[in-house]
Amino acid sequence: MEKKSATRLDIARRAGTSVSVVSRALNNSGYVAKEKKERILKIAEELNYAPNPVAISLQKRRTRQILFYCRNVDNAFNMQLYKGMLDAAADRGYMVLFNGKTAFEDLRNTLVDGIIMQDQGLAAYYLRNYGRNYFLPVVSAAYGEVLGEEKDSERSAESRTFSRTMPSGRHSVPIVEVDTYRVMETALDYLEHCGHKKIAFGTPYPAENGNVRTAAFLSRMHERKVKDARNYILAVSRRDSRLAADSRLLSFQEEVAENPHVVNEDFFGKGRLAARIFAERKMDATAVVGFNDEFSLGLICGFQEMGLRVPEDISVMGIDGNDARKYVSPLLTTVSLFPQEQGAMCVRVLLDLIEGKKVRYVTHTGFRLLEGESVLPCASAAGIL
Repeated sequence: MEKKSATRLDIARRAGTSVSVVSRALNNSGYVAKEKKERILKIAEELNYAPNPVAISLQKRRTRQILFYCRNVDNAFNMQLYKGMLDAAADRGYMVLFNGKTAFEDLRNTLVDGIIMQDQGLAAYYLRNYGRNYFLPVVSAAYGEVLGEEKDSERSAESRTFSRTMPSGRHSVPIVEVDTYRVMETALDYLEHCGHKKIAFGTPYPAENGNVRTAAFLSRMHERKVKDARNYILAVSRRDSRLAADSRLLSFQEEVAENPHVVNEDFFGKGRLAARIFAERKMDATAVVGFNDEFSLGLICGFQEMGLRVPEDISVMGIDGNDARKYVSPLLTTVSLFPQEQGAMCVRVLLDLIEGKKVRYVTHTGFRLLEGESVLPCASAAGIL
């Protein structure tokens, strides 16, 4: 039979005093005579008294727990975000809970000190529909969706058309941002440096959905005066007009912005289908940039299934830098967003916010090109169709 833990009442009875005096002595709050306090602490040690963490959290208004809301649990990038959060939180004595259903109404039954959101779309949804009820500190990972005045002045009208903004004023939250607009520019710079002049972009979302990566791609195509630039976008989505009636898309779950509770989108499967659509449309691009690494790995698989060689026949490049790229051949060339570093920074900003420290509205984390084996100079790319 499990031994019952000692309580403050047990200590009070042995010490011959009240529970309130014991509480003051254990919490080091309020006056307790020195000799009495020493006796109480000695009895507590003899009884192996361990304070209830829930009771402590109620007294101190701290649970030492934070919550990560993630609506795509199958995405390796998000799991690396979470891993970075775990390490950073442990360094400061916190735990990170994980919620893959984004059921915000359950917060009323959850003891946490703050929340990290997977992205700004999810953060905006929470703030708009639930945030006023819970008054919890919130930090969001971000990927360039918010364009400040300085960024707006540097970018084309085309890119600004695709920009999103968070709710303003007191409903805004601090963000930890990787600028995926510049990430896409880095990927395109690399492919152009390798001699690729006709480049396609594969995405699981419709071209009109406002994604920053799509905006950066279109802006570069317009700068290069590419005619019919949108024809070089492989938008594998039922909401894309060119594929609305394609039965192959019926098996894919897709994000719905108005109800973002659970999205486990099959990026790999969509990338695999994108390779077939590329061939069916007889596209003349010599390289394809995938929306993320999983989509790009799907592209490689799809091309290989059709008997095409990557990179000898077609070059493929990714964006993310997640660990999955290490386990396929050829090794994927990508631009790494360093998800573990971003996740760790989300935790640091949130804990600073919880502890009342001054934080910046925008904290930037870096990115870097990681060369692999999936891109060849265009002189070696024969063109496939």
